[in-house]
Amino acid sequence: MVEPAARLRLAALCCLLGAVLAAADPAPRVELSATPAQVAVGETVAVVVTYRWPHGWTVANEPDPSADFHSLFVTAAPPAERSSTGEEERRVWHYTVAAARSGAWLLPRPAFTARGPAGPVEAKAPEVIVQVGSESAPPKLPAPRPLLIRPPDELASSHAWWWIAGCAALVTGAIVWWLLHRRQATASGPNPWQIFEATLAGAKTAVDGKDAGARISLAVRGYAGATWDFDGPGLTTREIGAVLRRIPAGRIADDESRDLLRILARLDDLRWNASDAPAESMLDLVTLAHTWAGTVQRRLDAEAAARAAAKQSAGAKP
Repeated sequence: MVEPAARLRLAALCCLLGAVLAAADPAPRVELSATPAQVAVGETVAVVVTYRWPHGWTVANEPDPSADFHSLFVTAAPPAERSSTGEEERRVWHYTVAAARSGAWLLPRPAFTARGPAGPVEAKAPEVIVQVGSESAPPKLPAPRPLLIRPPDELASSHAWWWIAGCAALVTGAIVWWLLHRRQATASGPNPWQIFEATLAGAKTAVDGKDAGARISLAVRGYAGATWDFDGPGLTTREIGAVLRRIPAGRIADDESRDLLRILARLDDLRWNASDAPAESMLDLVTLAHTWAGTVQRRLDAEAAARAAAKQSAGAKP
């Protein structure tokens, strides 16, 4: 029988042997992490991408995950942290990414190739999934209802039917009131223009240019998606361009589509610019976005007024 002390020594020896073997056979790798692992739509996730390869190995191109994250809603992308020791080379990237849609969100898996004594070796990041929902906290379910039991014998009398009919009328009235109240609340909610103005106003109070640019982009994408019925915050600029080309000419003007894509292209360039820009430098983009959306909204209001006048005129004819 092996003594406990002997077991501890054996375990320590195995760990030491594993470390020696790992050092003798190094390999490049990509590490990927996301915090937190569960967020609501619109909230941000801190993503860390780490490239590591043994000292003395060579890489054809400096590892850079920006191409993998280009289609995501990145709000901050500072320059990489670079370190070099006698054992390994390391590059660490920190991204702040906003969740644009609900569901299981599989992050990109950056990869790179390093050449060692035995030839090139490719490394790829592991799968990392972030759960995105309408609420960042899990829903709190109500307590289970008690089991339905048989009513007492007194209800079997003729008065029971009156009691049951009264309860049914009360429940029906409550349901009707709830449906009407919900419809009124939905109808009185903010329209796309009001949501756009509220979101764009947040860009004026942003702490830096990257944050301001993200708020401007979210406001413009959300307004465009609500106006022309597509997922604005969840699509890339190229995908939005493809959607706009499929919209009938009567619903969108050529200059509206062209100006929208120009604004989004400038915002994309801002996201991937390594240097930080002051929030004051975004005021021209705020004005440009507000001018574009205001032009679209005035056209929509004029068309709605013309339809209402035509309908009223048709109803007034004998």
